[in-house]
Amino acid sequence: MPLKKRLTFYSEQKYNTCMPYYDEIVKHLMDRFPYPFAALALNTPQVEVEARLSTEQPTIKMHHSDMTFKIRLPDEEAILHIEAQTDDSTHKPMPLRMLAYAGFLALQHEMNVYSTVLYLRPTAGHRDPGFYGYGDDRRGGLWFKYTVIRLHELEGEAFLDAEAVGLLPFTPLMKPPAGITTEAWVEKCIRTTHTAAVDKQTRATLLFALSVFGSLAHPPELFQARILEEIMRESPFYERVMQRGIEQGIEQGIEQGIERGIEQGARETTIENTLVVLTTRFPNADVDTLKPTLEAIADLKRLKQLNLNALLAPSFQAFQHGLEA
Repeated sequence: MPLKKRLTFYSEQKYNTCMPYYDEIVKHLMDRFPYPFAALALNTPQVEVEARLSTEQPTIKMHHSDMTFKIRLPDEEAILHIEAQTDDSTHKPMPLRMLAYAGFLALQHEMNVYSTVLYLRPTAGHRDPGFYGYGDDRRGGLWFKYTVIRLHELEGEAFLDAEAVGLLPFTPLMKPPAGITTEAWVEKCIRTTHTAAVDKQTRATLLFALSVFGSLAHPPELFQARILEEIMRESPFYERVMQRGIEQGIEQGIEQGIERGIEQGARETTIENTLVVLTTRFPNADVDTLKPTLEAIADLKRLKQLNLNALLAPSFQAFQHGLEA
């Protein structure tokens, strides 16, 4: 499948909240380049990522958070959790989700937990308050705060930096410098990623991720025209993610084919029944002349109505008149 069609396929396919391949690529980048994500989430360069922690949380429904690390800050050791969201949370409110993740991590590790939700798509996260609270001094209660980062609000120029390699794929989603066109900004993001001081496979993964995430805010053609498919093929993610997309497309096509087949069968049966009724009721009429007209009708509901008309029409001419109306 050509790259343009693949990127268009990605931009059109919709899954629950965050698409599976987005999740996989985000987690890979966070795992491969934890420091820039940690520095962004905590708004400080003075953070050291010590170890990745298991993201599996045995809640009622098993959940894997995107990034959970043990970190060291100047004054404490703590847990950092980052949740990436393509769109707004629809299953449960984001404040409650973040509270649940933080509560589980605090209980499991008995350490302070700092949480961040990272919104990718420009339309996402505008209603996220960044906190959850209830109660008062008399009854008690809870106050929980987390960081909300909407990529489209960040100044993109600040992240076109070799020190923030892991964030380069997200730069097309960020705010471009004043006076620069969308095309020029995308070109600059791609050019900077091309020159990143990383190995060939990592560069390919960064460019592939940039094309996928960039298409959340820009036409996929912008990336197809500027990133050669053969370069992205060097990424170990490329074929794996593409194959998954193809399999999902095939599965979707089979389901659509079955639905179309059922509907087509129903149309053919209804037409055949209508002709049989007309032949039985009006044996001297030239019923077969109506077959092409009936077969040209795509609306199954209309065909069912005509079948009923064939049973009730006082004459063959009356049925013809209703058919041609």
